[in-house]
Amino acid sequence: MKLALPRWRFLNLQTLLLGAGFLLLVGIGAATIYLVERAASDSRELAVTLSIEDKLSDILLTVRRAESSQRGYLLTNDSTYLEDFRGAEPEAQETIAELRGLSEASATRASTLDRVATLVDGKFREMRRIVELNEAGQRDEALAQVREGEGRRIMVKLRDVIEEAVEAEGELATVRAETSRRTNTRLLIVTLVGTALIIGIGAISIMLVQRNYRRAEIARQELAGTNANLERIVEYRTADLTEANEEIQRFAYIVSHDLRSPLVNVMGFTSELEALRQDIFAELERLRAEVAALKNEADTAIEEDRSAQLGRDFDEAVGFIKTSIANMDRLINAVLRLSREGRRQFNPETVDMNALIGGIIETVSHRASELQATLRVDALPPVETDLLAAQQIFGNLIDNALKYGRHDEKLQIDIRGRLTATHAIYDVQDNGRGIDPADFQRVFELFRRAGKQDRPGEGIGLAHVRALVRRMGGTMGLNSEPGKGSTFTVTLPRRWTGDKRSAV
Repeated sequence: MKLALPRWRFLNLQTLLLGAGFLLLVGIGAATIYLVERAASDSRELAVTLSIEDKLSDILLTVRRAESSQRGYLLTNDSTYLEDFRGAEPEAQETIAELRGLSEASATRASTLDRVATLVDGKFREMRRIVELNEAGQRDEALAQVREGEGRRIMVKLRDVIEEAVEAEGELATVRAETSRRTNTRLLIVTLVGTALIIGIGAISIMLVQRNYRRAEIARQELAGTNANLERIVEYRTADLTEANEEIQRFAYIVSHDLRSPLVNVMGFTSELEALRQDIFAELERLRAEVAALKNEADTAIEEDRSAQLGRDFDEAVGFIKTSIANMDRLINAVLRLSREGRRQFNPETVDMNALIGGIIETVSHRASELQATLRVDALPPVETDLLAAQQIFGNLIDNALKYGRHDEKLQIDIRGRLTATHAIYDVQDNGRGIDPADFQRVFELFRRAGKQDRPGEGIGLAHVRALVRRMGGTMGLNSEPGKGSTFTVTLPRRWTGDKRSAV
């Protein structure tokens, strides 16, 4: 069985790899810088060594050239041979000065160079003395000086010192060349190893990224499958709710419709009972008159009082029955109207809300004038919805605002609208009596009313409004404060996409 590591383990492993790669890069960079600097230093030291070796050889060649020039002059007595001689000493001194600059860091070299300089000075001083004797006409004396061999001995010492120094520099150059080669080899090894490690870490990182990507893709597919399953479940539940709502509406329609038939019969029989009451009491009057003829006047008065009380009780009972029948008829009619509205199919269209609100205000203008109410409407955005439902929604809200004003302040109703990316939002605000926050939910319940019951109504207006808004895929909001007014907010989709919710 293949064990799956937790996601955090991969994240930690990736973090460790990135950290190790970063540290490795830092280490490789530091080692490379050190080795490159070391190689450059070795190269510079090797170049100095080779330069010193060359300059020592140049000094020896310069002195030999001066010696040849001096001997040519002595043999031919031709002063033109002295040109190389006279130019050799400054050239040798300049080379010695350059060597002193290159040999400052080495006491051995400085010591060797002092010996070379002493011998060079001695050689040129010996050659100048011989040349001066010859120029002064003392040729025999000059040749005698040559024959003494002082110049030859100086030259031999100079050659030995320089050859010894050149040999030492050669050995040093060999050591430094080997050191430089080892440094370059180490630099190459570090570079190759670092490159290999970086490639390895990069390959592992790519593998982990691909693995994470595959896991993320699997998770995304699983999430998409879960979402699709949830959407199907929601569709099934919505269909069930819609079917149940339609069943409830059909039931409500049937019940309300069927209840009206016996109610009409009860009303009819109540009317018949009122008509029968006239006949009964007429017959009762007749019988009382006959009884009065047989009894005395006192008994007759008592019978009249009983008859009058019986008539009042009868009328009161009939009045109660008629009032109850009227209330029951009103409620049944309300249920029947809601049932019919809930079964009505919407016809979506682009609704000009300015025209719609303008039409509603025109129908209530007389009533608003009597109440001295002011209605202000801002520019309202259009919305794609059912025109009749929108008229019912905003007609109810404006009617409620007019109905529940305050006596101590002129009523003012403001209607505003705005758009979001997906919805159109409309506010109906008034400065009426307001609603207690504890009754926010209650005012949207069927047959429920809040606050002082001093206005006619069945308690179905806001319930009907919320049911319509929800069927159109919108939401209903309320913000209110007692004594300051209320704001009802209707949020509808900008584009119609069919019935969104049941009307329950």
